[in-house]
This record gives sequence, C-alpha cells and structure tokens, in this order.
Amino acid sequence: MKKSSLAVFTFALLAAAAPFAALLAPPTTPAPLVRADDLSPAATPQPLPTVPPTDAAGEAPTPDATLAAADITLYDADTGSERVVSVRDFLIGAAACEMPPSWNDNALLAQMAASHSYALALGEPMQVNAALCAGWTDADVLKARWGDDFDANYARFAALADKVAGALLCYHGAPAAACYHSISSGVTEASQNVWTSALPYLQGVASPWDKTADGYETTITYSLEQVDAILQNLGLTADTLADTAPAAWFGAAQWDEAGYVAEMTVCGERFSGTRLRRALALRSACFSVEYEDGAFVFTTHGYGHGVGLSQHGAQAMAEGGADWREILEYYFPGCEVVG
Repeated sequence: MKKSSLAVFTFALLAAAAPFAALLAPPTTPAPLVRADDLSPAATPQPLPTVPPTDAAGEAPTPDATLAAADITLYDADTGSERVVSVRDFLIGAAACEMPPSWNDNALLAQMAASHSYALALGEPMQVNAALCAGWTDADVLKARWGDDFDANYARFAALADKVAGALLCYHGAPAAACYHSISSGVTEASQNVWTSALPYLQGVASPWDKTADGYETTITYSLEQVDAILQNLGLTADTLADTAPAAWFGAAQWDEAGYVAEMTVCGERFSGTRLRRALALRSACFSVEYEDGAFVFTTHGYGHGVGLSQHGAQAMAEGGADWREILEYYFPGCEVVG
C-alpha cells in the first residue's frame, strides 16, 4: 500500500475519532439488573496514528533519540488541566493503570512500551483521569491503591521503566499507535472494523490465550423497559418497538473475521456492533443476545475494543517465555521495537 493512501486513511481516522474524555464519563445506559464484573472502559479508546514522512530515497527515518526521552504532556480530565510528566513517571503510572503488579515483567515491559508509543503517536496531549486510574495515574493514587505493597511495587515498576524508557514501537520509523485492550475474542480486531480506517499494523492476529482468561465470557441482563429506553436513545420509535414482539427486536447479526458483531438488525434497522456495544455498555462487541422471562440476556466474549495488544495475551506469552519485544512485534505486524 502506498504511503499516500496511508495518509488519507490516517486523516479519516483522525476525523472520526471521539475524545478519550467521552469514554471516561459514565455511560447514560440505565443500570442493568445483573451486571458483569467491572464494565468500565478497558484500555485505549482508539488509535490516533501519524504516518511518518520518507526521505528522498523513499526510506523511513529513524526516530530521533530525543523523542523517546521527551517529557509526556497529559490532559487530566479529573482536574481539567494539562500535566507534564517525565517518561519514567509516565511509564510507571500508565502500566500501573493497565496491569496488576503480580504480572510477568515482560508483559509489563510490553505495556510500558506500547503506552509510550501510543502517547507519542497521538501528536497531542493524551487524555487521562489520574483519580480514576484511567490511562495514567500518579504516585499518590498508587499509594492508596497498593497500600502496604506500595514501596515494593513502585520500586519494581520504576526499575522496569528505566529498562524500557528509551524504546519505542515504530512503524516505518515513527511511533506506532500501539493501542491496547484487556481481552480479545480470541482474535484481535482490525482497526477498520472499529474506527473506519485500515492501518497495516492494526490488523487481526490470533490470540488464543484470551479464551482462558478470567472474565472472557460474561453475561449482563437488562429488563424489557431498560432495553426499550436504550433503543429509543438509538433512534427507534416507541411505536416501532410496540409493534414488534420483544423476542424479535434483535435480529440476525453479521460477524467479522475476528468474531465480533459487524452489524446487527434491530427492529428492521441495522446498527454496527461497536455502536450497540457502547449503547448497551457491553464489555465487547463479540456478543449474542437472548430474550427470556421478560428480560434480555447479553453474553459477551472478551473485554475492550479488541484492537492491538491483548493484555491478557501479553501476559500469557510472557509466562510462556516470550520477550516483551517479541510480544509487541507479534501483536503489531510490520512494526519493530527501536531503542
């Protein structure tokens, strides 16, 4: 694919991007009767990549070493202001938000490098909520989160950050938008199925380890009245819903290559799986729905948008002996770790 085409795709992706802050706010969906564990957004909301320039010979440039060492500017939704943090502090706080300290060093290192590359690829302050430990957080929050284990955990994360601080995951010489999620469907999702534009390194790869992760399959139950309200918020009319038997509200689904719902018919209208996932506060767009005893039961597989690095997959690969560089280059085909 020509780089000019990539630039067009990137522009379209930027234009379609929704702000991170929107995902930090609680959903407007009514509370379900039975909730799955932890329905907060998992990991990066979406990629905002840049396409690197090339030199006269058509070769992609090598990243300037100063780029990896530059301070990171964040926009903290909790305070409504920007924060500038060192790379070391950023790596510690980002990884601590995304993975438990009990996980393998190589999984944590992969997460740190992915977060760093993603933040640089944005080209603007990364939006976080330090108080909610969303995207990044600081030592004060971690003290409350880790309690008596703070000193030991912080020292370990700091040592790992020092090890990986100079490394970036790059595509054609520029930081890759190394987005990440908690658990895939068993195959990671392609970017164009979530954010409209295809990027070469954000295409699906097998992640079979995810199917054995805790929380891979969950169910969530909504009452008839709750689903009625949700569907009206999506634009369906009360008359349309009243004229259709509830058992027939959700019709046939079309599935993409990774097993996520690409489209589903709802009362005769088609909606993307991503849109339904957001409206219904589902953990994943890999879902099915049944109507029974006056309620809708949604079964989901995976957690998060499914694009890029699977965090549980990274942990499984690390436990199997994979190095953090191998993990990143597996989940982001065509990218390489530089530094």
